[in-house]
Amino acid sequence: MGNEILTAIRERRSIYRFKPDPISDEEIRAILEAGQWAPSWTNTQPWEFIVVKDEARKEKICDVAKNTLLIVPGGTIEGCSCIIVVCVDPARDPYHYIEDGAVATQNMALAAHSLGLGTYWAGIFNLDKTDGSLEEKIKAMLKIPDQIRVVAILPIGVPAYSKEGERRWLRDMLHYEEYGNRAEYLKL
Repeated sequence: MGNEILTAIRERRSIYRFKPDPISDEEIRAILEAGQWAPSWTNTQPWEFIVVKDEARKEKICDVAKNTLLIVPGGTIEGCSCIIVVCVDPARDPYHYIEDGAVATQNMALAAHSLGLGTYWAGIFNLDKTDGSLEEKIKAMLKIPDQIRVVAILPIGVPAYSKEGERRWLRDMLHYEEYGNRAEYLKL
């Protein structure tokens, strides 16, 4: 079965290098609206988005975020057209703010892909709010209030390459009625 949404989900990949081509404000707005319309627990919508287009700020964020790219050979997010910093307010939803922020981030990553753009989801959230963590550095850099948490940064731009992806077989992760019961495998 195929449709536009399923195709976008299957084809989206993390992109670590970008062409210097600009992206339009209209594209950025469409991506932000995808985050705005994400589901959240009891519709609390605890997210806040910071759009960073200033070259000096982007460079500083890229310098901090390079620690998240150490596992990607040649990985960088330099050259992106903008960075969206995804924040959440735990006071708006003290129980599910992390998941809510993650869903908004995923919506924006899928929207970027659907527009022919690339992005990389750089997870920034630090469970323990450790001093000196990536989250705390990003918060200080962007003057984010202490009570607001940073879930992720999404550098967005025109991809400099494309790549194929692979996934585990569905049958290897699927269980029926209880964990470990694979007896009734559907022909998926």
